[in-house]
Amino acid sequence: MYSNSRKLVFLDIDGTLIPKSQKMTEKTIQALRKAYDNGHILCICTGRTYCEMPEEMKRFDGIISAAGACVIWKKKILLAEYFSEKEKKQVEELLQEAAAIYTMEGFDDLYMKEEIYQSFVDRLEGCDEEEREVLKLFEKTNFCAETEKMKKVHKCSYFYAEKDGEWFRERLKKWDMNVSAFSQGETRGNSGEITKAAFNKGSAIRFLSDYLGIPMENTIAVGDSENDLTMLRMAGVGIAMGNALAYVKEAADDVTRSVDEDGVYYAFLKYGLI
Repeated sequence: MYSNSRKLVFLDIDGTLIPKSQKMTEKTIQALRKAYDNGHILCICTGRTYCEMPEEMKRFDGIISAAGACVIWKKKILLAEYFSEKEKKQVEELLQEAAAIYTMEGFDDLYMKEEIYQSFVDRLEGCDEEEREVLKLFEKTNFCAETEKMKKVHKCSYFYAEKDGEWFRERLKKWDMNVSAFSQGETRGNSGEITKAAFNKGSAIRFLSDYLGIPMENTIAVGDSENDLTMLRMAGVGIAMGNALAYVKEAADDVTRSVDEDGVYYAFLKYGLI
């Protein structure tokens, strides 16, 4: 039985828990520990697939990965939604038409054709060191020559497309799929994440809240990017980071400081979690 004072808290990773340095600040770590000690339930809710998550994030009791396509509670997979073979083929053909660099993302692996990865490396050759850090996210990439070998794909990320998000959105909606801005790709041209429309962060936090028997009014969500919109709107309290885009802040109930200014810590402080 959960008391009304106990909160179920959903936290995005990139731009929320960790800045571009990929390291949580001491105050953020302190806030997480104190909130946990105070009896609140902390859950990760990220666009990253499980294999892309930092190991310390996998220690949380609740994990929502792949922008809502996978829900885990205490190491048990409660929900896992994948692209069908037809959807994978449709998405890949669309990405090829848009001349995009892309990766298919599964629970255990990332899948990318080797020639596409090399093109990605070439595009980043002239970028600064911070921008090249993105390559580290693809260290576990499993190079596949054929789409058919890309098993159990949750979602797809793409970069440097010759078409914009609206072009993708218009074509994907007929397949009940969606595209949102890539949360780690602000400067990598036209970039985005392709997912099944029915499975998003909002539907996932509802699913886990119902599983745990916790009413939505006892939930808090903290995020910064487009794929956080559904969870910010679904949660009892949706909090946007200070570094979030204007339309994300407008969709939230409140705005905290930026990730570099310990926004999670001050949000927890304001809402009595610590």
